[in-house]
Amino acid sequence: LSTTFTMKRFSSVATALHLFVAIFLLDNVAHSFSSPGRSLKHSSSSPLSTNCNGAPCGGRSHATERSASGRPVDIKPLKEEDGPQNNTPVQHSQPPIPRRTVLFTSAAAALAFFQLTQSSAAAAPLEELSLGTATWSDAADASQPPSSIPLSARIVPPSFSTYLARFLLHYDDGASAWWNDQSASFSLLASYEAKQREGKSFGSYASSIQKGMYSYISGDDESNIRSYVKVRSQYSSLLTSLTGKYGSERGAIRDIALLFAMLPPVYQPTDLLLKIDEGAITATGSNKGTNAENFPVNFQEDFTLLLPNKYQVLYNESTKSFTITPNINLFEIGINEETSSPAISTTFGPLSSQPLSRQRSFSLDIYALLGISGGAGCALTHTFVIPLDVVKTRIQTNPGQYKGIFDGAATIAREEGMNALLLGTQATIAGYSWYGISVYPSYAFFKRFIGEQLLSPAFAVAHTNDVALMAGALASVIASLGLTPLEACRIRAVAQPEIYRELGLVGTMKVIGSEDAELGWKNVYAGLPSLMTRQVIFGSVKFLAFERASEAIFGVWPELRQTTFTALGVSLVAGGISGVLSSVVSQPADSVLTYVSKQSGGGSLGIVDGAKMMVEEEGVSSLFRGLGSRSIWAGCIIAGQFLLYDVFRAFFGISGDDLNQVLEVVLPKNM
Repeated sequence: LSTTFTMKRFSSVATALHLFVAIFLLDNVAHSFSSPGRSLKHSSSSPLSTNCNGAPCGGRSHATERSASGRPVDIKPLKEEDGPQNNTPVQHSQPPIPRRTVLFTSAAAALAFFQLTQSSAAAAPLEELSLGTATWSDAADASQPPSSIPLSARIVPPSFSTYLARFLLHYDDGASAWWNDQSASFSLLASYEAKQREGKSFGSYASSIQKGMYSYISGDDESNIRSYVKVRSQYSSLLTSLTGKYGSERGAIRDIALLFAMLPPVYQPTDLLLKIDEGAITATGSNKGTNAENFPVNFQEDFTLLLPNKYQVLYNESTKSFTITPNINLFEIGINEETSSPAISTTFGPLSSQPLSRQRSFSLDIYALLGISGGAGCALTHTFVIPLDVVKTRIQTNPGQYKGIFDGAATIAREEGMNALLLGTQATIAGYSWYGISVYPSYAFFKRFIGEQLLSPAFAVAHTNDVALMAGALASVIASLGLTPLEACRIRAVAQPEIYRELGLVGTMKVIGSEDAELGWKNVYAGLPSLMTRQVIFGSVKFLAFERASEAIFGVWPELRQTTFTALGVSLVAGGISGVLSSVVSQPADSVLTYVSKQSGGGSLGIVDGAKMMVEEEGVSSLFRGLGSRSIWAGCIIAGQFLLYDVFRAFFGISGDDLNQVLEVVLPKNM
């Protein structure tokens, strides 16, 4: 056990190192776009040479005018009375990335990728259950017992199902290996939370067993349920199968007899039980439950425990059936699960109404549909709030010009026309279509692979929030690579419409790419470090906050899961909460992004240097300028994103049960 724990700790440390190196590689790639180690020279003869010198003007936050002598300048549209501008070339002293660094980071990234793609070694799964055929079926297609028979149907008593589930955990290799893996995955949780998770897993596992038993005992189309003889015949076959598969284990015959003594007398296969050798039926087992004479104090928490030694079966001549002696209270109490579904608490543990489930493997088709859903949701929501986005950007780039959002919108519409509230539409739709197409499937991919393959199960379960943050951050890195040039075009169109309005998206991008002959197309990535920093912070918090907000809402009102309409309402509210929290956390990076974008030669100014310069010249409060309007904007945007994302997922059939699998246990008809 000590060696296993040490190896898991070593694996976690190695994983962290791999991620660190991969992020370091991405950082170098970003700097290769924005800091080529050459001077940026701008032709003073160009009519656009004074417009930010290759850096995206305007932006998501504010920077005021600077002195033109030796410091980066805030570029605004030229007026004739402004006179000549200072176009002194800005020199970059950063040296090129050494080849050794490139080789090191490339090799380490390859190692991290190799680690990602390796499947973790799995112990014997539940599919190896000896009792019958256990398969994972799509939840939407899984066969369910008819609703006319309640969960507590006497044909398969809940106590029988939960004790059979315990029996299999002890005697069946597949079930035992699965349970050991489950327990190990909860080992780093607090004791109370670990026991709670184990209880939920056992209840769902017992439900799969119970549903399999019901299907077998009731027969095709429930043809057996009205005949005691047929039901007893099915239980006789089950008894024969259990003794044949597990009877050679010490104490197993006694536990099987105790199991069938829990059935109503009319269902007991009495004839077969009477034929079992008395010595075998009374022989006690070697497991930790039967070694004790009384119930251990942790019997309700340790689901591998079976009935203690003193409990035996006794044949009652008057009733022609078997009973357990000494008498045991087989209580069965109806309870509600967190999902508001009915469940039953029994002497041997909980019996859920929902079978054991897991999320299915994602194919490329599923990732593609997630991308389409995300792209459609993001494009539509950002299109709806373009006027708000225009006002927000103007407030950040021109502080003090407007009294607030409504005054800004009214002033822009009055002075520039209503069309001015739609500035940057092309770049917005293109940019956030890409954002949705890339970030949502990337988040799903990274969350699964980090949690299931990159980290040990115990570490992943204990650090679910960290896994979500890491997945959101990596997904945002990918999204930033396509969003940066489009965001640069949008900022320029909003900040300087008199220059870029007529050029359109393609024309604006061509201008940015031609402003520096040496950089060329790389010039559109001048703001990559700052934008990526903002997106990584915003994106990681967005997904985590949405998931936790949804869980909290469903925890208080579980009935909201029951209908599509109410579930979508939860997505809307949780998305709004997520947007506001993400906006608050990422506001400083958003402010620095605009500041860096507005500077002459902004491609050489990193996020840290930009933040220091802002604080020195404008104070700490400058990092939070425009927070109110941005929070409203983000709350509306993210609420709409998640709402439409879930709508499109439901339309494409990739939400809820569509992505889940349930464990089905099928017993052969002729055992």
